[in-house]
Amino acid sequence: MKRIDELAKEHVGPLLKKNGFRKKRLSWNRARGPFVDIIDIQELPGSTRDNERFVLNVGVFIPDFYEAVWGKPYKGFAQEADAVFRVRLGGLLEGEFSGRVNGSFINLDTESDIREVGEELYLAIEKKVLPRIESFSDLQSLDSFVDSMGGWQKDYPLMQIYSALLKQSLGDKDAAIATLDGVIAGKNKAWAIHAKRIKAAL
Repeated sequence: MKRIDELAKEHVGPLLKKNGFRKKRLSWNRARGPFVDIIDIQELPGSTRDNERFVLNVGVFIPDFYEAVWGKPYKGFAQEADAVFRVRLGGLLEGEFSGRVNGSFINLDTESDIREVGEELYLAIEKKVLPRIESFSDLQSLDSFVDSMGGWQKDYPLMQIYSALLKQSLGDKDAAIATLDGVIAGKNKAWAIHAKRIKAAL
């Protein structure tokens, strides 16, 4: 068994199962109101048998938004790439949690690393990850976060479309249309097609 799989089985899985998540490979989902919470372990390119490397991704997904964007039904298990709120564990902890899990990626070099990293990861998920995703109690709280996003997420067309859908859901159609118009006028023509279809349905 790979170290990453053993880490998931012995340390991450039991905690998430206790908190209502269900597992598919190295990803966990939990339905919560209008949301699906996502936690997944992503093995990184360049990971080897002697140096397994991974990141922990965290997300909050909205099935209705996925269906609006892609025009197809949600099949019951969400992927982090489709989430409205997306962050890696290191970005979520922002240096506030000591240990090896606080970096941009996590190494598993030896068998003893499984227990050491697993215990740190357990605490980080329990003390930081779960409270953060649970702080999104409704669409308004998630919308406030999306409005505050910077970096690549602010400029990513899918996140802009999600922002428009949040605005529409909260009754601000003018803001939704303005956001979609920005995507339509952008350079990415594939996303512009999605934005036009969603705008027409508002």
